[in-house]
Amino acid sequence: MILTRPTSITRTELPSLTHGLHGVAALAIVAVLFLPAAPARATQFRQVLADTVRESDPTPSPDGKWVAITMAKGGTLTDIWVMPIGGGEARQVTDEPDSARAMTPTWAPDSKSLLYISTRDRQYSVYSIPLEGGEAKKLTRAAGSSRFASYSPDGSLIAFPSNRLDSGSLYGYNLYLMGPDGESSDHEARQITKMNGSPGHPTWSPDGKWIAFVSKDVDTTKVVNIGSGMQSTRSAIFSLFRVFKVSVDGGKPIQLSGLRPSEEKDEDVWPTWSPDGKWIAVAKRVNNKNDVWLVDAEGKRPPVQITTTGNSSKPTWSADGKEIWYTLFDKGNEDVWVASDLTIPPPPAPRPAKKPPTFKPVPATKGTATKPAAPKTKR
Repeated sequence: MILTRPTSITRTELPSLTHGLHGVAALAIVAVLFLPAAPARATQFRQVLADTVRESDPTPSPDGKWVAITMAKGGTLTDIWVMPIGGGEARQVTDEPDSARAMTPTWAPDSKSLLYISTRDRQYSVYSIPLEGGEAKKLTRAAGSSRFASYSPDGSLIAFPSNRLDSGSLYGYNLYLMGPDGESSDHEARQITKMNGSPGHPTWSPDGKWIAFVSKDVDTTKVVNIGSGMQSTRSAIFSLFRVFKVSVDGGKPIQLSGLRPSEEKDEDVWPTWSPDGKWIAVAKRVNNKNDVWLVDAEGKRPPVQITTTGNSSKPTWSADGKEIWYTLFDKGNEDVWVASDLTIPPPPAPRPAKKPPTFKPVPATKGTATKPAAPKTKR
């Protein structure tokens, strides 16, 4: 893969950005983001914004018109903003209280509203808000925290992780499903996983039949080395996040990553299913470096590496499957990048089927064969 020199916006090129955070609303993405990539067969990379404001969680809309991001408003506090992919000014969508954070936006299938997580009630809860802004609606009601939420392709269900049954545990999360209008006393969310590895970050297959997610590969029947000659069972503390998928109807989850000896020490987070259903993009940690990789949705092919800088995360596919939006960390700042012209090697050619063995009759041995002895008779 060739890392091309990125095109980016700088503050000197956008005088309106000198007005502090309010200037962020005037981020004229202009043509920077959307200049056609130079024709090439290698994956191309370009930077969306170059500034000192931290942008995270990039998520393109299904209609291809917008990208939603989590943007810092001071310290660790954040709000949700949207930027037109065709060029123009960024616009703030959420307006959380000064003590709250809004994060991890995802789109409704019709691109008219967003799901996001807010801490305004002193716990993590799922909210919905129209694209044009306005009053946010709280969708989760149970005690405990609910995190990253995503709509099914037809908009009839929302998947999200919650630790409502074990709110005091760091690893007490499992996946739930609720309707698009959220939970109520008559319609509580339905639990679809029962794992002790803290399943999270659900992403739907394009046909709506499967939900991929990450969870620690807990297996207390196995022993792992934890350093200094010490060993422990592979509990949640001493296991790693891997990619799994589960049927929307529930059942036993299927592990998709961490299955090969070469992946033993790798860890996967932030999965997102490709529009063609073939791949699940993840942020994979290999040798203490984070990059965007692709995991085979069937678990048959080895993972494919997309970025190589070692500081990339949070990938999300564009609706047409031609790009992956992600973030890159650099000296404490986080900026949005896009990978296009994705270079994905073709699947290995199937091995030719082995021919069944053929048998030839063994020729008779020359010479006189020894006759079997006649049976003895009793007298």
